[in-house]
Amino acid sequence: MFRQMPWANGGGVTTECFAHREEGSDRILWRISMAGVDADGPFSHFAGYDRILVLMEGQGLELTHGDGTRHKLARVYDLVNFPGDVDTHATLIAGPVRDFNVIAERSTFRPVVTVIQSENTNRIPISAGVLAVFAVDNDLVITDPDLGRHGLPKGDLLLVQGPMQGDWTFSGATVIVAQLLRLAES
Repeated sequence: MFRQMPWANGGGVTTECFAHREEGSDRILWRISMAGVDADGPFSHFAGYDRILVLMEGQGLELTHGDGTRHKLARVYDLVNFPGDVDTHATLIAGPVRDFNVIAERSTFRPVVTVIQSENTNRIPISAGVLAVFAVDNDLVITDPDLGRHGLPKGDLLLVQGPMQGDWTFSGATVIVAQLLRLAES
């Protein structure tokens, strides 16, 4: 079950879909969430994390980072990668937005996000330690090489943990696929 929680900076509320915490501590190794942004303002600071943000609803927003980099998400399903430890300020283009977020502790995981905007069948090569699939706008049919065919209702998140390889197919809905690749121990 998804849970509501305040943003790290206190500026709003996020819907936490899933957070994987380090064993024996409360430190998050990666998290998948959704949030509404209703006003211009700073993003929460996540030192040591990489972030991926996907625009799910609204007319867009522009992110201005403390290092001078700017990103504009002008269309639904635009996405951006950025470091969580760089100060980031959001400016709404024309009203509130809703976004999908993946954050990952960069010394442990590398996040990769793909958005498929189609009701047709689409195949994606999967090579990850963790896979999260979110059915955005309709019920989704998933076929994976090991478990076969199964459904995912609109608004639900499928989470599969453990090493996996192979081509997965998705049909019937727009889908956000997040792969978290575990980095090798140094």
